[in-house]
Amino acid sequence: MSLHGMDCATPKAMERRMPIKDKLQKPELETIMLIDDDPVSLLVMAESLQEVGFAVIESNDGHKGLTLFAEQHPALILVDLQMPGMDGYTFCKSVRSTPLGRDIPIVVVTGVDDVESIERAYDCGATDFIIKPIRWSIFRHRIQYILRSSNAMQSVQRSSNLLAEAQRVAKLGNWTWDLNEQKLFVSEESYRIFGVPRVDPGVFHRLLMSSVHKDDKKGFDIAVQKASDGEATDFAFLACLPNGEAKNILMHLDGSAEHLEPGHRIFGTIQDITERRKAEESVRQLAYYDSITGLPNRDLFKEHLSMALHQAERSKEKIAVMFLDLDNFKRVNDSLGHEAGDALLKAVSERLHESLRSSDLAARDVADMNSSLARLGGDEFTVMLSGLHGIEHVEMIAQRILDRIAEPMMLSGNRVCVSSSIGIAIYPEDGEDLDTLLRNADAAMYEVKSQGRNGVFFYDNALRQQSHDRLELESELHTAIEQDQLTLFYQPKVDAETCQLLGFEALIRWIHPERGMVSPIDFIPVAEESGLILPMGAWVIKTACRQYQAWRKVTDTEFSVSVNLSAHQFADEHLMTTIRDILIETEMPAQYLEFEITETVLMQDADAAMKILDQMKVMGLRVSIDDFGTGYSSISYLKYFPADVLKIDREFVKDLPDDEQDATITNAIILLGKALNMGIVAEGVETESQLQWMRDKGCDQIQGYLFSPPVPPERAEEMLIDPFSLRHD
Repeated sequence: MSLHGMDCATPKAMERRMPIKDKLQKPELETIMLIDDDPVSLLVMAESLQEVGFAVIESNDGHKGLTLFAEQHPALILVDLQMPGMDGYTFCKSVRSTPLGRDIPIVVVTGVDDVESIERAYDCGATDFIIKPIRWSIFRHRIQYILRSSNAMQSVQRSSNLLAEAQRVAKLGNWTWDLNEQKLFVSEESYRIFGVPRVDPGVFHRLLMSSVHKDDKKGFDIAVQKASDGEATDFAFLACLPNGEAKNILMHLDGSAEHLEPGHRIFGTIQDITERRKAEESVRQLAYYDSITGLPNRDLFKEHLSMALHQAERSKEKIAVMFLDLDNFKRVNDSLGHEAGDALLKAVSERLHESLRSSDLAARDVADMNSSLARLGGDEFTVMLSGLHGIEHVEMIAQRILDRIAEPMMLSGNRVCVSSSIGIAIYPEDGEDLDTLLRNADAAMYEVKSQGRNGVFFYDNALRQQSHDRLELESELHTAIEQDQLTLFYQPKVDAETCQLLGFEALIRWIHPERGMVSPIDFIPVAEESGLILPMGAWVIKTACRQYQAWRKVTDTEFSVSVNLSAHQFADEHLMTTIRDILIETEMPAQYLEFEITETVLMQDADAAMKILDQMKVMGLRVSIDDFGTGYSSISYLKYFPADVLKIDREFVKDLPDDEQDATITNAIILLGKALNMGIVAEGVETESQLQWMRDKGCDQIQGYLFSPPVPPERAEEMLIDPFSLRHD
């Protein structure tokens, strides 16, 4: 390039003639690369650009310019088209072929003003061109504008790339729908979602419409109509794609934008939610289905029953709810292991399915019914039969279930037979709400258990009255706790040889203002079912400890107090914290507090029980195994339980010394306890001959009516103060 044809006014002269208001605002420092084989042209352009704050790098050769570009990364390139060696066309092509050169603005400077040369420059990658002679008054403005435009375009491109990447990650595409032309203009991600290359908008419209699953077409059309009326809406549907793949699609449709003519165009997004639906289904499976049998769990069964109740209320139909419990599950689980127990549960669920299969049921009105199965937990299952017009076939179905479950099966190489007990409640006769029906079916099932198991029992008037009485008792028990109607009685334990008082067992009593003394046999089960047993149990422990401290003020006699722990208390994760807090509050010496726990409770989870007993021993508490010999026990576990005392149940004592079997069993318990260095307490001793028999066999302590029944605290205090008041005749 030469100065020939250039405006004769130099940049400095031009700037001197410009009014102050026309002087250029200096931009932030940006680098511009100049490539020209004419050193004078390089000098003049460099001076012009540097005076307004640009950094300038120069090259007089296209090849060197490429090297310099790769090293310096300028913001804009000015290059002369006509140069020896590598001309401006070739330079443009070379720059555009590199990753860094795809977006950089390249301005070609040329004295050639024919259209063909300019088009060739654009084809080679030029962004703009400047024709000589250069008008210096607008040169720098032109460069600034090109840079500004380039930066804006790059910013838009970055945003577009980020949006495209975000849409790809979110599997979210956007679209505009021309309702008149039936064309869909979609983003790149929309093509990817549908697994097709770029196609004509009309073709994509037909593709979308044909992919909507037939079950979703009506809902899809309604959503489109809502959007065309200006109402934004979301619609999820199953898309059957051309490649045979099925995807869950969530479509947002909107026609409310101001620039859209109502009824002609709508816009929105389209998202592939297939993975989300799979994840949701996995979560639902975990939340609503039993992991062992695959059956619905308690929560889902309640949902099914609730919906069936609403339907039955409208249609005036009946519902049968069956509560099923396996009779021998614990024995199988304990003897063959948990894997065999799980296999048994799976087999039972399959047999339940088979028993309810409509094709196997002869009666038409039964075949038309709906059924739902669930495993509530443990060995408890529920069956719901809805859509019933009568109940004459319900017992037939229940008996079919009993018979099918009772058939032998192979578990872990063993031939196993189990039976089941089924209680049935009918809507609306036995309850009009979910909880009442389940509770009454459960009560009917327990009636089967009480009658020997392996049978069916319908909830009836007798059970209805029992249920009513139990609800009434529960209400009154709440009142009893609030109004301090509960109290503790104390039954003494004495030394078998000397008859010296050694301690008391604290026993809860309810003195009802109208009913009088209510038996613990009646209200303890109610307390357990209602959840009152935990606060009641804590009250018993605290009251016994306070009574001990009160008695210590009136006697120097050394004695202990024992308290019974129920299964619910023993399973309470806060039990040890509760005991520790009570000991601290009442200042009770731990070594004088004993907890009586039945062997049945201990064996429900022997390993967990051992940990709790260990904690009790660390705290200094005493532990007694109550009712020994009446429940399920394991001698192998018993030797590891850190217990201090074995209590012989009164069932083995009442017929002594005449009953040889009881004598043999009781003697064996005493010998076992002695071998394990445990003290022995005999309950229910009522005669001199029983006392003498216990002495002869080495029993340590006696508890029973021979010495005293359970008595109020005042009478127990008299026994502490006056030991002679305890002596029997």
